[in-house]
Amino acid sequence: MAYKDNSVNYGFGQMGSIHAAGTETITCGVADGVFVAITFLEDTKFDSAVAGLVPQSSELFPSSDGTSNDIDADGGDVVDSEVFPKGVTIYGRWTGFKLSEGRVIAYVGY
Repeated sequence: MAYKDNSVNYGFGQMGSIHAAGTETITCGVADGVFVAITFLEDTKFDSAVAGLVPQSSELFPSSDGTSNDIDADGGDVVDSEVFPKGVTIYGRWTGFKLSEGRVIAYVGY
């Protein structure tokens, strides 16, 4: 039997996905899993609270916690009140998020 290498699947969100349309807090329920891509099905805003967009590493990926200084020169909230338009996909590594409006599909990876 041939060995199946899942490394591409793990990195590119082919391990599952969820549809989120409400304002509840969403966390990746897979052990050691993260959301590796988020596709916007409608114009969408993340909640401006800390749980708005929670990165695996605050220094590397857009977040709502105000500590994304490696990618945001002024160290401000990268996604606070930002509208992500329908059809856009962002890539990164997030452990969870909370929408204030809109609909998304979030893809699971490791």
